[in-house]
Amino acid sequence: MRIVSLLALALPLLALPAAAQDKPAAPQPEPMRIVVTRSAEPCEPECREWIAAQGAISNDTLAELRRALAELNGRKLPLLVYSTGGTVEAAIAMGELVRKGGLDIAVARTVFTQRDPALGTIDERSPLCASACTLFLAGGQRRIIPLQSRIGVHQQTIVETETTTVRDYKIVRGRKELVDERTETRTVKQEQATGEIDAKMRRYLNAMGLDRSFLETTVSTPADTMRYLKPEEMLATTIATELGSATLAFSSLRSGMAPGAPAGLNTAPVVAATLTAPATPIGSVELGPHRGGKLRLALSIGEGRYQQTIVLQMRLLFGDAQIPTRLRTVTLTLPNGPPIVARNDDGSDPDAPMTADVLRETLCGLTDRTSISLKIEPPAEDGVPSTWQRNGTAAELLRLPTLRTTVCR
Repeated sequence: MRIVSLLALALPLLALPAAAQDKPAAPQPEPMRIVVTRSAEPCEPECREWIAAQGAISNDTLAELRRALAELNGRKLPLLVYSTGGTVEAAIAMGELVRKGGLDIAVARTVFTQRDPALGTIDERSPLCASACTLFLAGGQRRIIPLQSRIGVHQQTIVETETTTVRDYKIVRGRKELVDERTETRTVKQEQATGEIDAKMRRYLNAMGLDRSFLETTVSTPADTMRYLKPEEMLATTIATELGSATLAFSSLRSGMAPGAPAGLNTAPVVAATLTAPATPIGSVELGPHRGGKLRLALSIGEGRYQQTIVLQMRLLFGDAQIPTRLRTVTLTLPNGPPIVARNDDGSDPDAPMTADVLRETLCGLTDRTSISLKIEPPAEDGVPSTWQRNGTAAELLRLPTLRTTVCR
């Protein structure tokens, strides 16, 4: 008769040193995966490419990012991030590496295809970047955040872990044979981050050019909670340089900058001109009464420098006179897609139009009867009403027949 018994032997390896780490917004056991990705949509030969980074940031993630950047051979691609957070020190080092390369970051999830792990599509239904992920995001030259994103902040924590090797044996005829060997990690200590960690974050965020209010908001939120920023807070704290679709990250590819051109840590984000020629007027939309007259929104459309995008320009008119549009935004809500946000990015020029880069397929795929919503939000000092909103068809609010003739082919 053969007698078999099982033994388990646990060997503690080491207690890892304390590391600053955030408390994730939700369980995310998978480590961050960083992949140079090509669009899986029919688009050859002009398919978009980007660096997809999603999962938990760990001490090994910096090496993953370095590997992905080396794979580009000097090419400059935008980075799309989706993460609940992770290790603070690694996130900071990754942000510094991204800024050194002058890369743009947008918050979005990449959905990889089953047939090829390097092919994917962009999913903006529930973008997420929380805790240490926001430090990684801060390194982006441009930081593009869709309006529906969850950008979460809170105090950081210090975590000590202990790693143990567990080996299973069996006894066969008096001899011990190894059956299985595995490593298990457990948290042995967790406490609020020290002033040293906060100081390191402050130095880093100052170097990235973020407003000090971002760190103040972060450290004032208890570590066992999560504060999700409102869109206006994303802009006020400057964690976002732009609010809009993650696809705006691809507009930098049209700027004419040399691929891989380095940017200093203190370089301010630059949004390059996107039109290849002056925009063509396509009509105006009546918005309603305003101070004894009528308010109109004049629309223009033009070709973008990148093949798959067009540029939508909007100007506010009171009668035939233009109203300065500094700090105003226009939000177009379309069915089955993220909102399109046009705004005047140049605060020094109030007469500049509100503009938005839009995928050609997004506008050209609409029908005349597609229901859309249009909302204009002026600055508070402009008086009542503070906003104007209209619901209607694409033919009414976007002058779609003329738009289609101008840019759709």
